[in-house]
Amino acid sequence: MRVRFGGAFARMVAIVALLGGMMSPHFAPLSAQDRLVPARSAAIGPVFERWSFGSGLLQPASGGAGTVELESVSAWSVPLSASIGVGERWTFDLSTAYSNGTVKLRSADASLGTDSYALSGLTDVRTRLTARLAGDAIIATVGANIPTGTTSLDAEQFAALRVLAAPALAMQTPALGTGFGGTAGLVASRQIRGWAWAAGASYELRQTYTPVAFAAGVAAPDVNPGDAIHLTLGADGLVGEHGMTVALSADLFGDEELEVTTGGTGGTGTVTTRLGPIFTIDWQLRVASTRLRELTFYLVDRYRTPYERGGVEVEESSGNYADGGVRAVFPLSPSTGVLSVLNVRHQTGLKSDSTLATAATAGAGLMLGLQRAFGGGFELQPFVRADYARIKSVDASATATGISAGISLGRRF
Repeated sequence: MRVRFGGAFARMVAIVALLGGMMSPHFAPLSAQDRLVPARSAAIGPVFERWSFGSGLLQPASGGAGTVELESVSAWSVPLSASIGVGERWTFDLSTAYSNGTVKLRSADASLGTDSYALSGLTDVRTRLTARLAGDAIIATVGANIPTGTTSLDAEQFAALRVLAAPALAMQTPALGTGFGGTAGLVASRQIRGWAWAAGASYELRQTYTPVAFAAGVAAPDVNPGDAIHLTLGADGLVGEHGMTVALSADLFGDEELEVTTGGTGGTGTVTTRLGPIFTIDWQLRVASTRLRELTFYLVDRYRTPYERGGVEVEESSGNYADGGVRAVFPLSPSTGVLSVLNVRHQTGLKSDSTLATAATAGAGLMLGLQRAFGGGFELQPFVRADYARIKSVDASATATGISAGISLGRRF
């Protein structure tokens, strides 16, 4: 079996667009189809996830004074997505999700008088309009983040979000809303010496929103997250009988401003933070095999450079996040396959903070699933997954075990 080169442009464009911040992950999986997106498609994928922690994983309490000890975290989410082709060259995509998460503590948080945190609601709606120009050689995208998700959180919800959104857990849909935003970008591709090359650039505009609702009498803070620029360069081609993809990307950020108005005095203060550039490398090797429908090795490594607060670099605020593994699909019949994914990850975290959101972790996971295609363009993919990790923050460390299950139902028209 040889890897078909006919889909190299579409695959490379999809990966470059995804890494460049121009596409929602709901629409651009790494195993992209021959076209950038199907003419029409829709998908729903309920997922349940749960992590249990060993003793000793301490986190700051919601009020900032004292600590709490995490026992477990669980969440279920229902992502929805749709893609509609308009004519031969235009595609409109949208996605959203509903999530419900609970964080359980080993003892009560004294500030709130509760031994659990909860957070639930809709996420923002992401929309994107894509135009294919000069064949597939140039892709233009314009997207918007519509603020349907909750952005004003109380103390309990914010405490839950700090855990649910932690990179160490990699949960499916932890965030609710981030305010209005827009993205515009271009991806250009061409064939050079038998390889498909693509370069992408996009500009992300992000508007001010209110992330936390404080007690009565104290005005809620406004956050201006600052704009961002995303740049990506990638190549896709054959290495002998096998297909390989390599993509490099850089994310550059503007100043983020947090403005707080103090009740009573009417005074205001602004805290300015600038994230350092983030550099990412994405590598895939698709091995030619006569026995397997798919055999792919992959590695994604992301390095976060130090960030600044008030114009001063914060010590120990850089970190590296690596995720690698192998994905295989074993054919049972022309329409059915068994999916297995084994992955390992290592995250150094950020020592500048002591919450789970910046914790270091090392672990591995195994996912098993079934891929089944039906008549009429329907696809069904149930799966189960188990994870084991060692999580360490500045002040505490513990082992953690995770289990998740879900099912994805999609249709291509």
